[in-house]
Amino acid sequence: MLKIKLLIITFLLGISSTFFAKSEEIKIAIIIDDIGAKASDAQAFSLSRKVTFAILPHTEFSTDFSYRAARQNREVMLHMPMESLNGEKLGDKPLLSTMYPNQIKQTLSEALNTVPHAVGINNHMGSKLTQMTLPMRSVMELLAQTNLYFIDSRTTRYTKAGLIAGQFGVHSATRHVFLDHVQTPEFLAQQVKQLVRKAKQEGKAIGIAHPYPSTLAYLPKELEKLPSNVTLVTVSELLQETNKFRISPALANQSEVKELISASISPQE
Repeated sequence: MLKIKLLIITFLLGISSTFFAKSEEIKIAIIIDDIGAKASDAQAFSLSRKVTFAILPHTEFSTDFSYRAARQNREVMLHMPMESLNGEKLGDKPLLSTMYPNQIKQTLSEALNTVPHAVGINNHMGSKLTQMTLPMRSVMELLAQTNLYFIDSRTTRYTKAGLIAGQFGVHSATRHVFLDHVQTPEFLAQQVKQLVRKAKQEGKAIGIAHPYPSTLAYLPKELEKLPSNVTLVTVSELLQETNKFRISPALANQSEVKELISASISPQE
């Protein structure tokens, strides 16, 4: 009789441990920023297809890399240059604090057209612009109308991006860990561990890396070491936004796109 009781207890403990293991599953998303700045960024296509690409607009490779990612069934974001406090070089056609709302929307729309498969955006630089209410309201208004999410790269502690996104019903999240601002295998390993710790605390976390040779060489090795209850997902999967549909020239009728953009850029602004 005692043996039977022990077997029952062992069985129940096995069920409960399996249940709790599943319930404790955590998610991480990794974004590779600055894709499209140079031809060698193409090496990033060897990474897991669950790694999301943030592609810079208006470069020689922006649209080509967007289509190449789509053929891989890889998630793509627009890595939108925004004005910084330190005056860093932002590339072609950034969003600036001196722009009127209609200029913000027009500039963002033109950038999106160069990355036609984007389902969201994140900021490139932006320590100044993401602190400012009026420009970010213009950004979020267009994102709400075009059904895109926003990831705050969090280049300033004073960012208002997430708050304003919520006001417009735009799904958003914030970067938790930069993975490779020191380009060594040891530092990358340390930062991936930090990302996992953050995800265990909050249930999910976002890391940002770049197409540096050291990152592309060693990130796959670090992802192979992830604990069994940690899952690498795309950003839209982390946001539970997998059914979002992005109106773009690649995905919709051109006339519909023109109507949408024209409606979002009011001449009264």
